[in-house]
Order: sequence, then C-alpha cells, then structure tokens
Amino acid sequence: MSELRTAHVVVVGGGVIGLSVAWRAAAAGHRVQLVDPEPASGASFVAGGMLAPIAEAWPGEEELLELGSTSLERWPGFADELSRASGLPSGLRREGTLVVGVDSADRAELDELAGYLSRQGRSVTRLSGREVRRLEPSLGPAVRGGLEVPGDLAVDNRSALAALRAAATAAGVEFVAAPARAVRAGVVELEDSTVDCDVAAPLA
Repeated sequence: MSELRTAHVVVVGGGVIGLSVAWRAAAAGHRVQLVDPEPASGASFVAGGMLAPIAEAWPGEEELLELGSTSLERWPGFADELSRASGLPSGLRREGTLVVGVDSADRAELDELAGYLSRQGRSVTRLSGREVRRLEPSLGPAVRGGLEVPGDLAVDNRSALAALRAAATAAGVEFVAAPARAVRAGVVELEDSTVDCDVAAPLA
C-alpha cells in the first residue's frame, strides 16, 4: 500500500480528463507529471460543456441513460471540491437543458423524446415557440417549439479548465510542456527525451 501511495504517475494530455486525473492523483499523495505542450487547450477548450444525458437520451439506450445520470449526480460534489481546491469558480451551471425544434420533423422528435423521458420517470415540459423564446430571448422566430429538461447540467468548460489547472498546480503537479511521441509501460517518450514512471496514463 505504501508503494501505491508514493507512485510516480505521468499523465499525457492536459484536457478536462487529464487535468482531473492529475489533480486527484497528486492530491492522493502521488508524484505526478502532466505532459502536454499546451495544457487546458485543444478540444476541451472549445467544447460545448453539455452535461446532458437526459436531454440526449433515446429509446433503447436505457443503460446509457442510467450511466450518464449516475455520472451527472456526482458533478455538483466534484465541482464544489474543485472550487475549494482551486479558489476559482468551477463553471458548473444548474439551469437544465432547453431542446428546441424549427420544423415539423424536429417537433416529432421532441414529442418522441418527451414521451420517452416521461415513461422513464424523468421531468420534462413541452413548450411552444413563444414559451421557448421567453426562456431564451436570443432564439429567433424560426424556433417552433421545445422541451425544458430540468435535470441536466452544463459547465463553462474554460472556467473548469482554469480551475482544474489551478487545483493541479496547488496539489503539486509538475507540468512538462512537450508533446508525447509514445507511451509504453513505465516510459513516456518525448521528442528529445523520455520520462520514466510507475504509471503512464494517456488521456485527453
């Protein structure tokens, strides 16, 4: 057990997942290095920040809905811990999801989704185009209807990335500003050197 607590961990990739793993590993007492030429950038920086397994559910994907919902339930606690560890806002938003449609085909899909969510015991409210625009005034007149799904969350991904980087830094993560060429058991190959470690985790 003592060997596990003092492991040297190298995380390759400084997106949301990589930064989260590095922060948690360092906070647990490991020596952690994160390899990324530009951490807190890339796909995570331009992502939509949707935490919406309920609004994205579909008939036949009940197991995926359950898995996503379980993950969703853990986000507020994770966000609170992140804010405390970083001293920065986590970016979590709790307003729910608004799903909109602009034509009859969209309305048919929304009706199917609303019916499915209701059968699964999920809260959902059908809205007219006027009601949707009252909730979100920036939507144009082409929007003919929508659904309000209060159970979903969202996150300002750039705020989350800033908080994750600050939390990782505070926990003692060492940032290695270099691209990784390959990851093998116990070794991360950089362009002109290698990093030896106990655990190498390639993550986005």
